[in-house]
Amino acid sequence: MAPGVFIEPDPELAELADPNSKLGIEIFSGHRAWLKSDLVAGRNRFFDSIAERLHATKLTYEDQCTALYYFDLVRTLRDLAGEFDRVVEVGVYMGGASAVFGGCIERFDFDLDLVDINARFLLFSYERIRRAFPESAHRVRLFHGDVPSYVKNVLTVENPGKCIVHHDGAHDFNQVVKDLSALSFVREKLHAIIAQDTHLRGTIKHMNFVDMALYAVFGTELAYAPIGTSYEAGDGRTQPNEYQGNYFLPGVPEGIVLPIAANAFRYPHPSMTLDAFL
Repeated sequence: MAPGVFIEPDPELAELADPNSKLGIEIFSGHRAWLKSDLVAGRNRFFDSIAERLHATKLTYEDQCTALYYFDLVRTLRDLAGEFDRVVEVGVYMGGASAVFGGCIERFDFDLDLVDINARFLLFSYERIRRAFPESAHRVRLFHGDVPSYVKNVLTVENPGKCIVHHDGAHDFNQVVKDLSALSFVREKLHAIIAQDTHLRGTIKHMNFVDMALYAVFGTELAYAPIGTSYEAGDGRTQPNEYQGNYFLPGVPEGIVLPIAANAFRYPHPSMTLDAFL
């Protein structure tokens, strides 16, 4: 199937105890965000209810964000409730953030579009949402493609109201610049951009510089709110790991919330077209 289109969920996955037995998604560290940890549990009854339903699904998966990051996502949507109509999640992997967003759909009244170039990731993430929050699954769509194709084929065609874009896709500097630049062509439809892994570094092969890509597109005077976990120097996670050699910068937030009204696109040049980023 050529990317750049919406795909339908796989009904066969609903019959499987473990959807990944069919999808075969590679699991690396097996890390799971413990949403009932003392760090986040008991601070927000709505978040606690989301955590309860997610843990009850008993799936095999890996999370790539911390529990505090997921908590802050819910808090951010609560703070912005009534100001947005759609959340667009870019890069879903095994649905860690997708499932948290799915738990917020009915409370904050929005639609959720999942965007990924890997169809298997989309299908697993949808199934994770469907099992935990079946009442919200009808408001979730799966877009098989990248950000520029989503912008061209969806956002320039539809009238979604205001969107929050959660970017946790490819962390390569060039790709993040490309994604953010594509969003500039629909800036009037954006309410905020949430970027994850702004503290991530790794080998030169992968060029993990999400924060630097934000500076490249929005300039160095960013107006943002930090979210998630910030590690102290000496924490083992500030050293390259055994999987891809990734590590986290000490003292740098896991993610940021970038309100569009408080920031301006410094790139691309007004003479450039969306087609240049496809």
